[in-house]
Amino acid sequence: MRWQPKIPLLQQLRFVMRKSTFSRTELSRAFGIDMATLGTGSAGTGFSFGKVAPGVTSEPHRHDEIEAFVVLSGAGKVRTDLGESSVATGDVVLFHPFEAHVLHNDGVENLNFVDVYWRDGKAALAAAAQVAIPRGPIFVFSTPPTPNGDLHLGHLSGPYLGADVYTRFLRMKGVEAYHLTGSDDCQSYVATRADAEQSTPAKVARHYAHEIRATLALLDCEVHSFLPTLGDSAYAEFQAACFGSLLSSTAVDLRQSPALFDAVTGDYLYEPDISGLCPDCGSSAGGNICEECGAPNLCHDLDAVRSRHSAEAPVVGSVRRPELALERCYDNIDRHLRASGAPVRIMDLFARLRQRGDFSVPITHPSDWGLPAEGLPGQVIWVWPEMAFGFLYNIQALATSLGRDWNAALPSNDWQIVHFFGFDNSFYHALLYPALYAEVFSHWTPCIRYHVNEFYLLDGQKFSTSRGHAVWGKEVLGPKTVDVVRLHLGLTRPEGERTNFTLDTLRRTENEVFRGIWLNWLDALHREIKQDFGGCVPDAGDWAPADRAFFARIEIHRAAMERAYSDDGFSVRRAAAQACDFVSDCVVYRQAQDYTAARRLYPARTRTSLALQTTAAAILAQTLAPLMPRFASTLARAIDGVSTETWPTSVRRLAPGTTFDLGPVLGFYTRAELPVLNEEEA
Repeated sequence: MRWQPKIPLLQQLRFVMRKSTFSRTELSRAFGIDMATLGTGSAGTGFSFGKVAPGVTSEPHRHDEIEAFVVLSGAGKVRTDLGESSVATGDVVLFHPFEAHVLHNDGVENLNFVDVYWRDGKAALAAAAQVAIPRGPIFVFSTPPTPNGDLHLGHLSGPYLGADVYTRFLRMKGVEAYHLTGSDDCQSYVATRADAEQSTPAKVARHYAHEIRATLALLDCEVHSFLPTLGDSAYAEFQAACFGSLLSSTAVDLRQSPALFDAVTGDYLYEPDISGLCPDCGSSAGGNICEECGAPNLCHDLDAVRSRHSAEAPVVGSVRRPELALERCYDNIDRHLRASGAPVRIMDLFARLRQRGDFSVPITHPSDWGLPAEGLPGQVIWVWPEMAFGFLYNIQALATSLGRDWNAALPSNDWQIVHFFGFDNSFYHALLYPALYAEVFSHWTPCIRYHVNEFYLLDGQKFSTSRGHAVWGKEVLGPKTVDVVRLHLGLTRPEGERTNFTLDTLRRTENEVFRGIWLNWLDALHREIKQDFGGCVPDAGDWAPADRAFFARIEIHRAAMERAYSDDGFSVRRAAAQACDFVSDCVVYRQAQDYTAARRLYPARTRTSLALQTTAAAILAQTLAPLMPRFASTLARAIDGVSTETWPTSVRRLAPGTTFDLGPVLGFYTRAELPVLNEEEA
């Protein structure tokens, strides 16, 4: 917000007049620029002097205070969550609590300003409670799965369920949002699987990409653009252009650097070819990344390293490859992470990486599977940089299907990107990709948010395709089970910590929660409405304090679900738990009204109870739509006038006479459909 004050700023803020002086030598670095504290005024008001040198940009940050910049001299630009604005001498810029802001000097002289800030507890709480809905277009990416196998519940519980829930919610809020993913065809793991199946990488990639799409459909996961990259000449041309730009970057050097080779076959080793101990945390790690701590490695720096090709210890040789010197990109990465509000888990990974000093990452590898690296015979573009630019190409592919003009070669600052991925991919998505974008698209300031999940365990151990330790999506997903599976994956989703899956707990969610509590409540409500009111919602009668309190709790549930689905507080686990708590509350409320003699003598109280429960069922359908879309839409269709297409902005009691016939819902979900798998079959 920018304005020219009509009354003196000091008078507006009710400051106590006092004089303060400081020496320019007292300036120190704060938020990436030169600052000096001038003192404090009444009511905790603070004053600082700031200087931004030409070409310098402050670090993105946000805080709970209200803050005002008064520009004394110079000119530049201020960027906030709402956009960018030019500022010059005499301008005053106001920042509300938690509003991210950046000050950039694009002039030739110092930009000097006075910073005034103060706390307003009510304003801060109101800002924190507000659900921020981003503007479109929003491109929500779930990590493109590697087509070396089908998707198991470990995969589905993380990026794919999360991205689907988030995108569905945004679209209900009227935001232009799209869920995009694809098959990571050029992964080295595809070639490894092809060797095991005595097939070709291309056949393996195409086969499992088809299986992956089928499993996502069984999960009711709505994907607006699924990008397979094999055979797309335009995709290959775009990747070649990005790679060419990257090679001309000052952060990329062509180096002869250490590499590992198999002692028997002489094969170049990386990614699935080797294993060892992580140089950062000491845990078991594969080539190039440690799944435990998320730290990258260069293969030759692994301890106790072994090759999958032979029992001999690998030989350290060297190869000439282009490498990205990440230490030259640290400032850009740091600025991006601050602006994105990245999780502390990712910030910690970046801090640990910086402690290792200079760190150069090869962006090509000798291989016969992948996109050829032009000018480097026998080498292919490393699949992770390829994925970074593949995201942009996927946006362009989506644009083609929609008739839009989004151009992968000219990414726009209006685009908002949201990534869902497992923590083991954090280095690539949150550190490497911003560095690559800064080198290739200097005009673009990416707006990216990150949602990270931890590992989902099966009976206490990691899901493993190679060991067959998995429950596959196709084993448990079907029209009558998909909602129970989504609910259970939501309740146990690994957010911030590893969580465990067992078939027994999935069955308990189905039998004890979904059927034993949810459907039993809806069945009892349906029967009473049908028997006493002909299948129509009655008008409320007399309201007791308990009724008023329950009505308020319906709104509390609606608001809590909105917070759980929103970007700031996103948590599928919290949404699933909130839904379960709400239905349990509905059951308790119903039981407290269920006295036969009282219903006969005080029918007005009974009408109120039933009117509120039908309203609760309608709100349940609407707020479950992102998490359990099939069940939610079936329930909504049973209540006249209720839609799951839009998010409810408030709770409104159903109009008297509204048709309320849950027979189709209850009939569809009458019998359990989860397969009887034992642990050996899983």
